[in-house]
Amino acid sequence: MKKLFMTAACSIAIFVSQAQTDSTSEKKQKAFNATVTTMDSKTLKGSLFTVNDTQLILKTNDQQMVVPAENLKSFTVKRKHSALRGALIGFGVGAAAGIIIGLASGSDPVMAYPNPNEDPLLLGSMVVAMNNAFAMTAGQKAVAGGLGLGATGAIVGTIIGSVAKKKFTIGGKKEKFHDLQGELMKKLVIK
Repeated sequence: MKKLFMTAACSIAIFVSQAQTDSTSEKKQKAFNATVTTMDSKTLKGSLFTVNDTQLILKTNDQQMVVPAENLKSFTVKRKHSALRGALIGFGVGAAAGIIIGLASGSDPVMAYPNPNEDPLLLGSMVVAMNNAFAMTAGQKAVAGGLGLGATGAIVGTIIGSVAKKKFTIGGKKEKFHDLQGELMKKLVIK
């Protein structure tokens, strides 16, 4: 069982390492939700469409909003579907940990019932029956641990994903916006 588990883990690691994309392939843009605060304290919300040297462009439904750098007080970006992504990652990590712990802990021993002549009140038989009722195999522990820790990981991942965001303070300064442009473009483009 352990050899099978190690073989599967190595196969997955090889598959993931081979799945890297070529650096010459076309780059896609990541989807971000943005909340922009202008210098006159207006709040604009939409998808971050693009950023260039002098402006930030948001997209809402079918229209674009252009916000010049000198009118930007601050803005916050957050990945779309980050809570779902966090839940899936948390579930995967938790389930993997639960399965590994369950398999590593091994099976519980099953006790034999005592001789009825030596246990007239059947107290020993009751203790053995209770112990055997809760005895689990390594596979059963792996399933229970995977589901339990997977659900816990999904909850934690959802919370982390829903609060994760990055705030940029510009204060209407073109120089500050220009300096942040490189960092923004790194976040926006998938390599």
